[in-house]
Amino acid sequence: MPMLMLKNLFEPAFLKKLESLRIECHKLYYGSRKGHYASANKKGTSIEFADYQKYSPGDDIRYIDWNLYSRLDKLLVKTFKEELELTIHILLDSSKSMAFPPEDKKFEYLKKIAIAFSYIGLSDQNTVTMASFSDLLSQNNMNYTPFLRKRSSIFSVSNFLNDLTPDGQIDFYGFLKKYLFKNRGKGGTVLIISDFMIEPEIYKKGLNLLRFKNYDVKVIQTIGNREIDPFKNIKRGQIVDVETNEKKTINPSSSAGKKYKEVIERHIHDLKQFCLANKIVYSLAKTDVKFEDYMLKELPKLGFIK
Repeated sequence: MPMLMLKNLFEPAFLKKLESLRIECHKLYYGSRKGHYASANKKGTSIEFADYQKYSPGDDIRYIDWNLYSRLDKLLVKTFKEELELTIHILLDSSKSMAFPPEDKKFEYLKKIAIAFSYIGLSDQNTVTMASFSDLLSQNNMNYTPFLRKRSSIFSVSNFLNDLTPDGQIDFYGFLKKYLFKNRGKGGTVLIISDFMIEPEIYKKGLNLLRFKNYDVKVIQTIGNREIDPFKNIKRGQIVDVETNEKKTINPSSSAGKKYKEVIERHIHDLKQFCLANKIVYSLAKTDVKFEDYMLKELPKLGFIK
């Protein structure tokens, strides 16, 4: 598998464009460090006025608006906007299906997206962490980076990605439960990159868990043309389930090929509709689309970055 080299991905013009971008966050998140994301419920921590709220015992009396008190006979406290850091959790599907079909190069595309998002986040003075998931990695040991904060940490991200090899099956919900337990208290944006060849009831359960925990959830489904139409120019052959090694001999007719294509397109459509209905930002990343165009043109339109 080709190594993901920074010098090949981050050409000067592309690098400069990434540095000008910011990952969008659609939910308030209270971090511990200063950053670039506005929250309107902090008291007295910046000069930009946000709103009033009712005084509660323990509030700083310096922020009581005494002019309003004289007119309304109510104790109201000024609140101010504060710039907060964002924690960005990048979760990568490293199951065996990401390596197939080989000509689609789904895993290579996934890694490029992951390192680009990492660089955007680190350049914007946010915290980035990354983890990969398959059933081989969600039992006792999890494969993840520490919480990274410096732009130079992009080399740690690159090393992490270069060491990944797709293997095993997806244990999507099991992984998310363990990941959230390990990182309890570390909210923010979760970006999941996967082919989402998962039963709908499983991915819905996992994504709803993230929503319940108040994460800002983003989904990128990585698919290639061969996966959408694998029987093109094939009259007879043997198919192998890459995650279970189950083998079947097939004689694909035109009607069978059409039915398969309809099934996978419906699977993609259902995931997209579930995300839209639940305020999860979704994108279909087709691997035949030029990577730079996908990052700089497609994702800003969908609300991933701006």
